[in-house]
Amino acid sequence: MFCNLFEVENKMLKVSENNLSFSSLVPHIEERLKLHHKLYSGQCKAELWEENCAYALRKAGFGSDWEPDYNHVVGVDQNTDCGIGISNKGGSLNANGMTMKISGSRLTKHKTISEKLEFLKNKPEDFIFCLATVKRDWERDKIKRYYFIVVDAKKLDYHNQDWYPTFNKNSNTTKTGYKCHAPLYDAKISKSMSDQIWTDISSNLFEEIHEIVIDNHVDL
Repeated sequence: MFCNLFEVENKMLKVSENNLSFSSLVPHIEERLKLHHKLYSGQCKAELWEENCAYALRKAGFGSDWEPDYNHVVGVDQNTDCGIGISNKGGSLNANGMTMKISGSRLTKHKTISEKLEFLKNKPEDFIFCLATVKRDWERDKIKRYYFIVVDAKKLDYHNQDWYPTFNKNSNTTKTGYKCHAPLYDAKISKSMSDQIWTDISSNLFEEIHEIVIDNHVDL
């Protein structure tokens, strides 16, 4: 799908106004997850989720520049034909569906907290597409249930928050990272995990959430 400059500007205006719906991706995501579970019992994650998302974006008419070469821009796994930057992630929903934990960039090369926040501020992603799961569904109930959750990346405004250092519980001098508390999310940067950022997101920040359940008795 080719987009001229006016279409790109119009599409990005819709992004900023949160008028853009990705519900048309759901049947195509479900189609691919059914195929996934004809082969695998484990969850669809990482590059497999990226590729299945790219398939859904193309089938739904958004288009995608995703290629199986793992050479994407930092912070963006794929772009639509109209330039919408998408980051694909998993996500762990708590049992009541009120919060979701996601992992983000490793920030070791950015030495100070100011440098880390500046990097996060300038990441080019527009939306985060999460293929989230509830641990209990898979481990206890043996249900292959996914949640396709869309988050507006710009609402995770880490750079606007007050960050505080965290310390080892057995020592007041051994720094373990940083943390912040925003009205609709909490975040921490974990030194022991290459300064990776982890975010607990309130369901009030979910632009969309779609449940997808795959039959345990998919015919092989």
